[in-house]
Amino acid sequence: MLRNEDGFTFLEGIVALGLLLLVISSFFPLMSNMLGHLKEGKKEMTAYRLMYEHAERHAAGGTMGSARIILHDTVFDLNIEENEKGDWKVCVGYEEKTHCVD
Repeated sequence: MLRNEDGFTFLEGIVALGLLLLVISSFFPLMSNMLGHLKEGKKEMTAYRLMYEHAERHAAGGTMGSARIILHDTVFDLNIEENEKGDWKVCVGYEEKTHCVD
């Protein structure tokens, strides 16, 4: 029989804690990347919502033009224009990105 049957020794506990910290620390880059994608998705969703509201205001009031909205420290530039056929093109620009809907 073994002499020590009381449980883990101090050294085994330190090794187990070190391995646990190593596994946990490997998840930090993954979580950081995931949070970055989540923030970018939130900005894109906000841009599309603002673009929809800008087009809705145009449909209700009939005013063409541009608008600048600052929301959550991000500047959104909205633009609506009409082409020769009478179709609308609504665009939103933010942080060097542009999304348009015809």
